[in-house]
Amino acid sequence: MHANSEARFERVLATICGLDPSATVLAETREPADDVASVQRLTRPRPAAPGIIADPAADPALAAALTEFTAQYEQAWLDDPIPALAGYTPRQCADDPTRRPDLIALLDSFPEDDGRPGTMSPARLRAALGLS
Repeated sequence: MHANSEARFERVLATICGLDPSATVLAETREPADDVASVQRLTRPRPAAPGIIADPAADPALAAALTEFTAQYEQAWLDDPIPALAGYTPRQCADDPTRRPDLIALLDSFPEDDGRPGTMSPARLRAALGLS
């Protein structure tokens, strides 16, 4: 996992630990991006980490945790100020006929839900916003 702020990293770790208290951090690095060279180094593509990548389809507990996390994230997203919506929340845009087209365009830009655990669903978001 990568994050561009320590606060976000801590929130994600807390959420993961809340969903699965047995989860363990295997490795962690934190690097400040205090100059252009640091930022360039941090943004270079990295080779994939060695090891086994968990397959949610093969692990029902992981699939359930991802599904729960995604549902919580989608609910929070509805009330988060979104830069692509000029800082308005999706709910605010859904309720405002002048902003609704921007919200619909944003949702249309999302990839369709392929049924994999952990994937946001534009259809669920549209339904929650009364746009379906």
